[in-house]
Parts: sequence; C-alpha cells; structure tokens
Amino acid sequence: MSSKIHTPAESTRQMVRRARAVNSEGKALVKPGIDPTLLADTRDGTVFSAVLTDATKNLLISIEAWPLLEGTPAGFFDVLEIYHASASGVSTLLSSEEYTGADVGKFPLSVVIDKDKVESWVDGPQLFSYKVKPWNGSDPTESEVLSLIFDRMPPYGNSTPVALPALGYDVIDANINNVSVELPDYDTYAVGDKVYVYWLNHVPEDPSTISPVASDVIDVLPKTLKVPAEEIKAVGDGGVYVLYALVDKAGNISRLSLPMAVGVAVGPLPSGLQDPAVPLAADGLIDQEDAWAGVVVEVPSFDNWKSTDWVQVRWGALGLGWREIGSAPKFPLEFVVLPKQLWDQYGATSTGNVETNVSYELRRGAVPQGGKDIDVDVNLEVIGPTDPGTDPGWPDPVNPKLSLAEVFGRSSDTLNTLLPEDEKQDAVLKVTIDAAFKEGDIVSFYWDDEHVVEIDYTLAAKDLGAEINVDVPWAYIEARNNGSVPVCYMVERPGVPNRPKSASTIVNVEAIVLRPDAPAFLGGNTSANPPEGWLTCAALYDDDNPSPLDPAIRVLIKGLGDYGLKAGDQLTMHWYAVHNLNGEEKIDDTVLDEVIALTEADLAELVWRVQPYNEYILPIYNYHATIHYGRGRVYYSFSIDGKTVNSELAEQVVSMHNAAGSCPLRP
Repeated sequence: MSSKIHTPAESTRQMVRRARAVNSEGKALVKPGIDPTLLADTRDGTVFSAVLTDATKNLLISIEAWPLLEGTPAGFFDVLEIYHASASGVSTLLSSEEYTGADVGKFPLSVVIDKDKVESWVDGPQLFSYKVKPWNGSDPTESEVLSLIFDRMPPYGNSTPVALPALGYDVIDANINNVSVELPDYDTYAVGDKVYVYWLNHVPEDPSTISPVASDVIDVLPKTLKVPAEEIKAVGDGGVYVLYALVDKAGNISRLSLPMAVGVAVGPLPSGLQDPAVPLAADGLIDQEDAWAGVVVEVPSFDNWKSTDWVQVRWGALGLGWREIGSAPKFPLEFVVLPKQLWDQYGATSTGNVETNVSYELRRGAVPQGGKDIDVDVNLEVIGPTDPGTDPGWPDPVNPKLSLAEVFGRSSDTLNTLLPEDEKQDAVLKVTIDAAFKEGDIVSFYWDDEHVVEIDYTLAAKDLGAEINVDVPWAYIEARNNGSVPVCYMVERPGVPNRPKSASTIVNVEAIVLRPDAPAFLGGNTSANPPEGWLTCAALYDDDNPSPLDPAIRVLIKGLGDYGLKAGDQLTMHWYAVHNLNGEEKIDDTVLDEVIALTEADLAELVWRVQPYNEYILPIYNYHATIHYGRGRVYYSFSIDGKTVNSELAEQVVSMHNAAGSCPLRP
C-alpha cells in the first residue's frame, strides 16, 4: 500500500477520476438527438409528415461528442458510423466518418438524413443509432437507439371521407343559433386526430382556398360540432354544402369529405304569392298562332323577395329551369315557353283542347318557398301537310308545303298579272289543294289582307289533290287599287283554331285605269225652267262673272290636285257634239282640243269655255235643216307617270235657238 500522503485537493481529483471511470465502464453512448420542432409527438417520436414529404424540409439528427473523444491523440482517429434500422430490424450503414480529439468543437454534429433514403422508407418505426470504433483498436461502442415513427398516411387513407349525416331540417332564422353537425365514426381514427368543418355555397376544387367554420380535437366519436350563426349568415342563403377534413397528429390531411347538402333561408321568408299569368291565354286558349307570337308565363311580384331567390316555371310536366331573381328585377318576371316545349307537352297524338297546368315554384337557396298554379287550355291540333316535331318552320302559320295560288286576268289570261283590258272584270284564281286536307275543310281567300268572303270554298272529296277555281270579284280588286298585291289562302277545319296559310303570290295589278270625275256644265236650265240641265241660249253668258270670251259654253273641273297634278302641268280639254237627242252622228266641225297650263288656283277649281261660239257651238244648229240641236260632250286628259289619263265623259243636250232661229247674241 502506498505510503504517499496526498493533499486534500489531490485526493478529491482522484476520487472524481475514479468515479468517472466507474460510470463509463460498459455503458452505451447516448442516443442520437432530434429537434423537437420536427416531431408531431415527442412522446412516441412521430415525425411531422411534412418533414418526410416536403422537398424543402430535411430530417436531421444530432450526435453528441462521446466521452473519450477529447483524449484521442493527434494522428489517431475514432470512427463514427451512423445506422438506420426499420421495424424489421435490418440495419443499414448511413455514413462513416473519422474524428480526432481536435474535432471535439464540431459537436454536437447535425446530420442530414438523405432525402431519397427517407422517401424510400415505409411508414412505421424508424430506428437511428451510431457506433464509435476507438482509435486504439478496442471493440466498437454502440449508442442507445433513437426511435422515430414515420406516418405519411392521412385518415381515410386515399379514400374520400363519407359525408356528414344530414341535418334533417332546413336552416332558417328560427334555428340558426342551434345548428350542429355530427362527425361519424371511422376506422382509421387515432388519438390526436382533428376535424375541420367547412360551410360553403360551392364544392371547392382546391381545399387550400377555404377556411373552416369549426374545428376540434376528436376526443369521442361520433363528434358533435356547432356551426356559428355568424358563419352561416356570412355564406347566406343557398344550397349550402357542409364538408370536413381530418388531420392526424403527423399533419397528414385527408381528402375533403363528400358534401352534405343543407338548405338555408335566412331573413323574412317570401309571402303573398299570386297566380301566374299567361297573357296570350286571356281569350281562353293557346293555339298555333300564339305559339308563333311567343308564349310567355308571367310571375307577379311577391313580398319579401331577395335578389338571390330562385324561381322556376313549369309548363305541364316540363320545368323551364331555375332563374335567379337578380338585383333589379322587373315584375312580372317573364318566362318564355319555346314552341317545341309547347308541342312536346301538348303531345303529337293529341287533338282538340288539352288542359295544361302552368305553375311556378320559389326557393330561397335550396329551401322551397311554395308556388302557385293555373290551368290553361292548349290546342295545337294540326291540319294539312305539317309535322311540328320535324318541320323547322312550325309554328309559323305560313306553310311552305302548300301550293301557291295563281291569278289570271279574265281577258288577258296572263299569270299573276291583271292588265287594263281586265278592267271591271272578276279575276280567276286557281289553286291545287293538298291531299292531306279533308272533305269539309273550308278554304278562304285573301286579296291583300282582305278576306274575300263571297268565295269561301268547302272542300269536297273530289277536290283533295286537285285544282279548284274561284272568281275574285272586281270590287276587291278595285278597292285595293293597282300595284303589287299579295294573294294567299287559308284552310280551316271546323272546331280547330289552327289555320294553315299558304305563302303569298304577288299579283301585278294594272287593271284599274284612273278615271277622274267628269267635268260639269254650267248655266244649264233649272228645274224652274225645264228641261233641267239643258244648255240653251241663257247658258252662253255668265252675268255674275262676265268674260270677254263669252258667248261660250262653260265647263267646271274640280280637284285636279287630287290626281297628283301641280302648277305648270298641262291639262287637255276635249269637246265635240253629236247630232240629235240620240244616236252617235258626230258633228266634226265642233271638235275642239285645247291644252291648258295649270295655275295653282286651277288645281282646286277651273272653269273652261268652249269658244269661239261661231266655230264650235253654232255648227250644232247649222248641221241639219230642221233638227237644230244635239248633245255636247266634254272630258279632259293629262299625263301621270308617262301614261295618259282620261276623265269620265260629261254629256248634255245643246239647243241654241229660240222660236225664230239661232240664239240672238249680245252686241
């Protein structure tokens, strides 16, 4: 035994050295360390999934300096080997590095685990450890094991979570403060799972753009979560969708769940609904012409409407589609019913009147708010060659499959043209009747828009597929005047309101010859001095308006401006006489044609004189030895649009003599 005496201080140092030696004998090195911020659960070592999956994040472990590293002499090295083992226990060397005593300042080491290796390791326990081979050739010393858990699989795995159970009620003002949803049980539940609930008016494609309205740690299943009223109001009326996502403690996020639909209607609810209206049914029936004009269903205004309320009109069984009222609606709201929709609801095999229900329904969000309905009679029965289901022109009453009418002049016999020689004569109208019509159908004809009532034609069996002829009375032709006149026909079946109409034939009418009113003779005998109207000696002078041209026979013409004449135009007066009270023996010496340049005053009223007396009136007296009277005739003519127009002819007896001889003339 040593007899060396130690100072108290030296004794203390020896005791510490001996204690250290005892403590280090046979002990494992401390396990690798890890930053707690990388762990979702420090108790079991669960790593945040983002560390494993995010390319911008790394898994790092740390190695503390082992106890004897500092004593490793220069020129000698301890070898540090880092290992990974999965749950199967197979250990893999991750790295091997040499360190000497001078490297102790580099510790603790921060070691980045290769990302490719991390991605290759499956979920589950992951074990990290290291060994140190001492510089003196002794056996390697192993560390304790760092046990981590990798978890990249979200709740429900790759499946979509089921929808929340339906609320079983619509959300309105009365219950908006007590709305809760219930998360159902699920097989992949693990402690630490959280639920996030979303209240939306759409199903999002990108969940990162939405925010939850409620969330909580799942401590029990089923789990009830209350939806705040302010969140419901913020989304507003709708078909609202409630979805949820689950997040486990590793941060794995499930897919968004299937949506659970909720009807939401907040605020005062619509009231005061009124019956819809169909204006074209005011006469009691919707027929083909109504379909052509455009059938509209009107929805009257109601109380407490919102711009976000929705309305749908139904015609029969057909819904016309939901439409939002909008911020500036014009009531009544109008919904157009297309012809094909009318026909489909009427039915291709239907005949006569079909009672059709017309209704509208209202909803706020997805919550029904009632509606109103009426019944309307519809008759789209067709006659003749047409199929509304395939004919693109239906319901146009003009049926292009019908033959066109053909019109001929009575004298000229010219197709679709009436010439002057056809004046005052009925025109001939011909048309081939389609075989699709039936015996008893009635054909009505129209000259321009005027129904020629007198020639309505009831079809006989022999007329079907054959040509029929009717005469258009001159009175209709004359009333319409010259020009391009559309002529068509309609076919009517008793009891059916729908009348197919032919396309119009354009008839060029030139048969109406302009015949201005006849001029009037002035100064004739009065009823007090018969024979009334005769022109005798007293007619030769106008004592009220004397003229240097007298003696003369005076003729009055009125209203020349009505025929389109204007000042400066020329008017030709025509005069001649025939011998005796009857017969057509013309007295050639009486013929007078005089051209007059019209003044503005003449257009209203013109007095023309037959004169000189000796040249154009006296020859009537001198024509025969004993019969000294005849008949004077006068008319006028002018040119319009390059055509000569003759007035009607005025005729009066001319007897210019007394008992002794020809009329005595004033000096």
